[in-house]
Amino acid sequence: AFATASDELLRGKAVARFEAATLAGLMLGFVVAGPLFAALGPTAFLMNAVLYGVSFAIYKLGVPEHAEPAPAAHGHDPEEGLHRYLRILRGSHVWLLAPTWIAINATLGLYTSQTLFQLVREPDPRFSEQQLMGGFDPLQVSAGLAIGGLLFFAGLFYWGGKFRSMRRTSIIVYGIIGGAVMLTAAAAINHVGADPLPLLLALVAIAAAGLFVLAGATPAAIGLLADMTEAYPDDRGAIMGLYSVFLGLGQIVGSIVGGVAAQAAGLDGIFVASLILLAIAFLPISRLRRYEHQVGGVAADAHA
Repeated sequence: AFATASDELLRGKAVARFEAATLAGLMLGFVVAGPLFAALGPTAFLMNAVLYGVSFAIYKLGVPEHAEPAPAAHGHDPEEGLHRYLRILRGSHVWLLAPTWIAINATLGLYTSQTLFQLVREPDPRFSEQQLMGGFDPLQVSAGLAIGGLLFFAGLFYWGGKFRSMRRTSIIVYGIIGGAVMLTAAAAINHVGADPLPLLLALVAIAAAGLFVLAGATPAAIGLLADMTEAYPDDRGAIMGLYSVFLGLGQIVGSIVGGVAAQAAGLDGIFVASLILLAIAFLPISRLRRYEHQVGGVAADAHA
């Protein structure tokens, strides 16, 4: 937020790379956790300490001092700091962004937990008409995850480059619509199966396009959160730290909702739950759009 305060395009590129690194880390951890635990047992958890040590070394040795602002002189009194933090949160419009960000993260969380489980588990006879329920081996799922991840990362970088010409809320709206298109196509694939092949290929292409557009919502939301720090330059860390809160809440909500939905209706339940979450993400957009010009970002006369 500090390093990109004066450059819209740089902010877009930075938040896109930040989100790509975050998702890449989550996916890598998901992939290597199983083999590590199988090889090392509970000792594998100590790898977390090694990773934190690597992160510490990067920040200690690789980040120049001028890359962050000097610490503010206030806030030494813990009680005063807490009251000040609460005042910032009440006045920064950040809670308008919270439902959207949590719901989008919850939607993404569904597809790194419950959805993968449904693809590889033994097919449930209750959902025999659902073509994607079970029957996939781990290599097929990993290959699909890799392809989807690359497509999502490409979308992150593309939409991150649009910050100078498009409003953050516009990108988020397009992303939500793209996610809905992807889910609708995936639900159709779940019932069409592999025959007829041309229809299947068309649905896969539509789902891929929807995923590419959905990717734009995440860097746009982070960029909007960074924009909100412009009114509180001494408290950028306090506001940006909410990203981790929203990400964690989204992952938790996605896992819980996904488990309930999958138990009730298999993958169809997950698709319906995802559409509901995207609808929740859409609800605050109109109010957030009215406040967008007050929290930085593109100029008021920017198109889109």
